[in-house]
Amino acid sequence: MSSRRTVAAGLIIVLGLLLAVPAAATYAGDKPLSTVFHDEFRGGYVYTVGNSTYSGALNPGDRYAVSFDLDLPEDATIRYQRMYVYWAWSKLDQNAIYPVLSLTRTDTGEQLAEAGRYTDSKGFVSQNDFFSGMDIFTTTDLNPGKNSFAVVLKNNATDNRTFVVQGIGLLAVYESPGSPEAIAWVSEGADLIYNSYGVTPAMASSRIDFPGTIDRSGLKSAELFLVAPSGGYTREKIPVINRLFFNREGTSSMPSFFETILSALFPGSSGKEWTNVFDSDETVQVGIDRRDVLPYLRSERNFAQVQDEKDYLVLTNAVLWAERRE
Repeated sequence: MSSRRTVAAGLIIVLGLLLAVPAAATYAGDKPLSTVFHDEFRGGYVYTVGNSTYSGALNPGDRYAVSFDLDLPEDATIRYQRMYVYWAWSKLDQNAIYPVLSLTRTDTGEQLAEAGRYTDSKGFVSQNDFFSGMDIFTTTDLNPGKNSFAVVLKNNATDNRTFVVQGIGLLAVYESPGSPEAIAWVSEGADLIYNSYGVTPAMASSRIDFPGTIDRSGLKSAELFLVAPSGGYTREKIPVINRLFFNREGTSSMPSFFETILSALFPGSSGKEWTNVFDSDETVQVGIDRRDVLPYLRSERNFAQVQDEKDYLVLTNAVLWAERRE
């Protein structure tokens, strides 16, 4: 009898451990962004979504076009460049399925090569549990000076699958001898977070780590740049829809008056929190945020964390960019 109880107790423990492990795709922050580029050099970066707008459902054979118009310094050479397709609600009838798409530059006729795909979903069986994600494409490097071109996306499905496009982004990190010396981190991924269906704000949090050390002496600026399709726009009237933490662990157990004293003595020592970040609307649905984080930068173990509070967003891109004084 005692052996049966031991076995039953063991099964309960195993089941509890299985339930405690986060699923691979949920509304929780379980798919953190990965660092894809990190270096120190003289240069800069540009990011734009061109004239992207929300596409609505794209049926097989439908096309979606975006135009880009941007300038680079005359001495610029590309270090890292990608195009990002932000898509959502990919389905065949009422079943989740991945999209089949292509991207072509209209000025050269070049069909862009797909370099990767990140996806996420609600993560439990229910209505509207469809895939969202970001497809990454490589393309011919931008030229120094003015660049104007368009790309056309096509739904290449041979069945009836549909999806929507929230926009197409272009990132170019360039080296330029005439630019300031900079330290750069670029991160990519797709982490769908949503404070709903039992997922708390603490669970609906996605952390971005920026590994390595940085010499803070002589820095003139530090910027955190984030991209989150759907972020920043909601039809619900909620005072706080999301939060951004930089080098701050969230709610502190320290009494508030101690925190106030420490902040006064050591400004930036406990990081920073902002609310209602990302700028988007019903038409332009790729949420973007830029923040000065120089006062809160550490010499190592820098990180940012995005927390959802009924915003419903997919965190996809992050750039931490610090420049030195000349």
